[in-house]
Amino acid sequence: MDKIFGAVLVALLALLFAVPAAAADDPETVYGKLHRATLAGSVEEVLSYASAGRRKEMASLAGKEDMVRMMALSLPEAYSVTKKAVEGSKAHLEFRGVHDSSGPTFGNAEFVKEKGAWKVDEWSWSALAQATAPKEPAAPQEQPAMEKQPATTEVTQPIDAPTLRKTSAEAAPCVIKPVMSDDDLRRCGANPPKYDN
Repeated sequence: MDKIFGAVLVALLALLFAVPAAAADDPETVYGKLHRATLAGSVEEVLSYASAGRRKEMASLAGKEDMVRMMALSLPEAYSVTKKAVEGSKAHLEFRGVHDSSGPTFGNAEFVKEKGAWKVDEWSWSALAQATAPKEPAAPQEQPAMEKQPATTEVTQPIDAPTLRKTSAEAAPCVIKPVMSDDDLRRCGANPPKYDN
């Protein structure tokens, strides 16, 4: 009986020690914890999910709390994993999310395995428009040849006021008056002066 009890006890202890090793978090879970810790502003928790190199680098910085708060400003509340690559003791994840103020965003994270656990070595988020720029230059598209416009000496000035219409200035005849509006000057072929306020 004692031998059976001893064997069961040994098997239970082996199972207890084997479960934590098998239950190590995958890269997605580790990043999810780091993401939530960053949004919460928990510096110590952020450091616990970072690689040893990043922990050492961040630990020596003054104002870690401010840095984590600034990082949190670039993170979307929710995201989805769009790509995962694991090779040995390294992993790479890519994400998409929607930030409250900057709209669609793109993120990526690099992982290293340290003592059997995944740790985030690098992570960043940026605006989707900047991040999804084509990596290879696009082939130039042929555009129709533009006809060369004859050179003119007339300088056109943009009309700021919505009530002034170019057609009305051209359609009316030139009349010289003691006080002339910009339209009157244009009708007579002059460019009205611009005044800086």
